[in-house]
Order: sequence, then C-alpha cells, then structure tokens
Amino acid sequence: MGKLIEKRHEMILAHEKFGMKIKNIVVEYGISIGTYYYWQDRYSKDGILGLVNKKTGAKIPHNKTSNDIEEKILQITSENIELDAKDIFEIVEKQYGFDKSVRTIERILQRNGINRGKGRRSKKTMEKKRTIIQSQRTID
Repeated sequence: MGKLIEKRHEMILAHEKFGMKIKNIVVEYGISIGTYYYWQDRYSKDGILGLVNKKTGAKIPHNKTSNDIEEKILQITSENIELDAKDIFEIVEKQYGFDKSVRTIERILQRNGINRGKGRRSKKTMEKKRTIIQSQRTID
C-alpha cells in the first residue's frame, strides 16, 4: 500500500475509530473539509480500494469504431483482396453508414496486420475490382 493511501486511511480512522474532530483532522493533515468528506465517502463505499486515485477520462474513446463495423471491414477485406482502403471505405459507407474516413480504414487494416499498398495495378486486377464494387453497390 502506498503512503498516500495509508495517510488517507489513517485520517478516516482518526475520526471514525478515535473520535478526533474533523476540524482537527483538516488542520493536522492539511486538507480541506471537502477533501476529507470526499475520501470518507469513497472509503465507506469501496473500503480501502476507494482510497486509491482513479484514472480520469473516458474509458473508451468517443470516436472509436465499433467492433461490429471493424469486423465487417475485415470480412470485406478478406473476401476481396483486390480492394484498397478507399474502395472498402466506399462499400462500408454505403452499406453500413460508416461516417469515419479512409484513413480510419487504413488504421484498422494496419492494426490487423493487413497491408493494402497503393500503386500500379494490372488491368485484370482493376477489372475484378470494378466488378466487386459494382456487386457491392447493388446489394443496397
């Protein structure tokens, strides 16, 4: 246990076990009355674990792509190796209302170890790509 947690625990016990007045605790520990009640409330709810500092901020980023959309992106990618991130974006945007960017698709592919480089493509590949995109558009 850290010294800070021990200090908070000692402060609460000083009042609850030994009957020390809160105004004396505030002076002795150099805290405000609000701080004392904050930690006392956390201690009463969660015990000693309530005295640990909590991380602030959101647990999940507000703009994170949902897992089901990410899975659909990966499924489209695995079924259509000719498509690049821009093509996948167009499909996902039309079919599922995906409102992020092409770069988001690129990051998802990178994170999953899929590299879809741009560059020159053969006529055969480009023709296959066009037919895939057309078939995906008719699914709507």
